[in-house]
Amino acid sequence: MSTTLIGKKLGKYTVTASLGQGGMATVYVGHQDDIDRDVAIKVLAPHPGQDARFVGRFRQEARTIARLQHPHILPVYDYGDEDNILYLVMAYIRGGTLSERIRRGALNISETDRLIHEIGGALDYAHRQNVVHRDIKPANILLDREGHALLTDFGIAKLMEESSGLTGTGNLVGTPSYMSPEQAQSVEVDHRSDLYSLAVVAFEMLTGRQPFPGDTAMQTVLKHISAPPPLHMLPPTFVPVIGKALAKAPQDRYQSVADFVNDFSRAARGEMIVPDAPESRTLQFSANDATLNMPTGTGSYAPPTGTNMATGTGANQSYQSYPGYPTTNQPTPTTTIIQQQPLNPLVLLGGFVIIAALVAAVVLLALRSNEPPNVLVNGNPPLSGTAPGIEIVTAPLVPVAPAEPIFGRVSFSSSRALGDTVSVRVDDLPAPPQGRYAVWLINPDTGAALSLGSVALDPLGAGAMTYTDSDGATLPALYNQLVITSEAEPGDAPNGAILFQGGVPSSVAPALIEILQTSPDGIPPRGGTGANFSLIQSALAEAEIAVQHAGLAARANSIASMQTHSEHTINILRGREAQEDLNGSGRAENPGRGFGVPYFLDLIDAQLAAITDVPDATPQIQSQVELIRVCIINARGWVDDIIVREQAMLAADSIERVTTEIEESTLFTANLVDGEDLNGNGQVEPFEGECGLSQIVEYGIAVGSFSIVRGES
Repeated sequence: MSTTLIGKKLGKYTVTASLGQGGMATVYVGHQDDIDRDVAIKVLAPHPGQDARFVGRFRQEARTIARLQHPHILPVYDYGDEDNILYLVMAYIRGGTLSERIRRGALNISETDRLIHEIGGALDYAHRQNVVHRDIKPANILLDREGHALLTDFGIAKLMEESSGLTGTGNLVGTPSYMSPEQAQSVEVDHRSDLYSLAVVAFEMLTGRQPFPGDTAMQTVLKHISAPPPLHMLPPTFVPVIGKALAKAPQDRYQSVADFVNDFSRAARGEMIVPDAPESRTLQFSANDATLNMPTGTGSYAPPTGTNMATGTGANQSYQSYPGYPTTNQPTPTTTIIQQQPLNPLVLLGGFVIIAALVAAVVLLALRSNEPPNVLVNGNPPLSGTAPGIEIVTAPLVPVAPAEPIFGRVSFSSSRALGDTVSVRVDDLPAPPQGRYAVWLINPDTGAALSLGSVALDPLGAGAMTYTDSDGATLPALYNQLVITSEAEPGDAPNGAILFQGGVPSSVAPALIEILQTSPDGIPPRGGTGANFSLIQSALAEAEIAVQHAGLAARANSIASMQTHSEHTINILRGREAQEDLNGSGRAENPGRGFGVPYFLDLIDAQLAAITDVPDATPQIQSQVELIRVCIINARGWVDDIIVREQAMLAADSIERVTTEIEESTLFTANLVDGEDLNGNGQVEPFEGECGLSQIVEYGIAVGSFSIVRGES
């Protein structure tokens, strides 16, 4: 079905492209002509149960999903049934999925905490509307261009479960890698199943790996049912939190997503938490193949009577590592329908008995070992031993620097002019003391202040606002801080106590002015009046002239004409670096502006260094600057590649001998300006071999983005 609908109409939407196909639906890009916007259209896969009853159920679920209004739930615009095609129409988000982000590696703690807070807030809201998702996974979490999470696909798994022929026969509908034990056993699920799946996602975000990999879907499902999670892979403060959320029995987990998110944020700040623990209790977990006791009081920790240590089930578990854990990222899972025969309870019980016997045998061998294990903790010898033949080491908790709580994010974009728009998202704010929160952009160095208005909050303390400057000002080049106050009547500048704030170092604004707006080192305007070009405008101007002459060389119908334009292309790119007579005409010609692309890339690098080489440059700023540096590296590489191909064209004795070089030079000059969608996901990203000079503008604006934290007042 992936291509059959392209070009067709579904209601008032024209299908224009296919975005991808999963086990339960295919997603297309559509265009809504009446308001000229692109949308995402999810078309349900046809199946034998798609009868009139199912269609009615689909409409009911679609109405329920459409009523879910939350900043971090993907909005559903419309739904329909046309020619036996059931479809949902949603917002089209171009930033990719969390699954794609995880494939690039584990997320840092701060980013993970922010995303779990956003996803968890959306889930908690849905649960309070009596809506259970049933298929929480990274592929169902979209990321917008500002990096914020949007949860999608509510109700799809439930529809498939309830359709004719898919229930009551031992079938499972969902994604095995993220499936709760109760969902894996085809029993009724509630909101705690979503909580379990969210904990699996959190584990994968922190480690870059799934907790229960398997060679087959059924192996993965059985591990969710019986295997203990490899919690030793987590940072220590997250072990008890994710351990509780991954409990096999729903009643042993957190009983709400909000409680899990709160403890997750505390763990992100460096707090060691033992959920629902008495004062006398020790939490056990594995680290570097050594079992550590993290004391939270006095006494010892023992599993309660009835805990099955062979399977890891029970309210209190001894967290062990899982052997054979893979060292590579898992492929992005798809939602799977697993058909299985119901298990005979006696066979299952017998299997557990055998497993328990094997575990007991291993323990017995360990007890009879002549020497106790030589366990090192943080590179130190054992600290204590309390049982014959078994060494239990009490390790001091390594202090973790507390992370500052994050209450939202500020990001900049372009609407009508470069960087003229600022978006503010807040989460978990208390009710404002004066009935409203006033939001300001400020620049303490210049004294400038810009009122953005007031932000409205939902009952969860979340809200969003967008402001576009009517004069088209580049906002991140003028303002480097945001403050939130509580003022009944805001004036020309913040007057109330600063309750929340955020910002970037003062070095950011002047650097962005030179990179994006105007620079004394930029190309002067023709005629000598007006401001000089910015550094990136100057680099693009030289590159675009080089593109023209590389194109003229590629289209030449004589060797002399080709070599003339090859000389032009090389000299334009090199600029001040060298101006040579490369084609033997007796003249060193350069139709460009005489600066060259590398000259301006060096100046941009110097401005980026001015941002990062200061004491208050945060890791977040350094990470955002690195996005631009990747594009600069790519641009330098393409300049070198173009010059090599054009030099080969200069040395050729016929056009036919350099057809490959001509094609490659044409490609590389285009990439230099616009980048290349190397991974084919529909966007040019700040990856090696993808972004070019144009993307420096986009990611330059993003350097001004920052998180919102608690204010000083």
